[in-house]
Amino acid sequence: MKFIDEKGRLLGVINLVDLIVIVLVLSVVGGIGYRFLSSRLNADGNPLSPEKEAYVTVCASLQIPEVAESIKIGDKLVANNQYTDAEVVDVKVEPAAYVGSNSAGEAVESKHPLWKDVTITIKEKINPSNVILKVGEQEVRVGYPFIFKTQTVEANSKIRSIELKDIE
Repeated sequence: MKFIDEKGRLLGVINLVDLIVIVLVLSVVGGIGYRFLSSRLNADGNPLSPEKEAYVTVCASLQIPEVAESIKIGDKLVANNQYTDAEVVDVKVEPAAYVGSNSAGEAVESKHPLWKDVTITIKEKINPSNVILKVGEQEVRVGYPFIFKTQTVEANSKIRSIELKDIE
């Protein structure tokens, strides 16, 4: 029995070109599998940290009262026309602080008679080992702008704090 027969088949079973294609396909699949599995490991080769709950506190300043009244605990945040896993866990409403002037023309801090400052705490499970933390599909960093958006409310806000807790 010849190693390659007159039809170009290896050991009379498989064509040599077909064998090369099969080896290439298996190599690509193996490479993708390795890449996928290795991306689940950090630089030290250890499994990534388990998920934690991120509690992000945002403040939407100088909002009309209807915005404050429309935000409810349990509301899900919306991104890309879909609900996210992020949800509202706390809402605090205060008269809005703003700077006005007194009769002498001096700047003074006062409370606005109509507008409200709304402080909202949002919770979502995240992977804390990611370089960029995201809640409600938005990057979160203290001092960073955050668009608070639910099915019924949208308000520009600033991130005041981020707290990571173990999932209970």
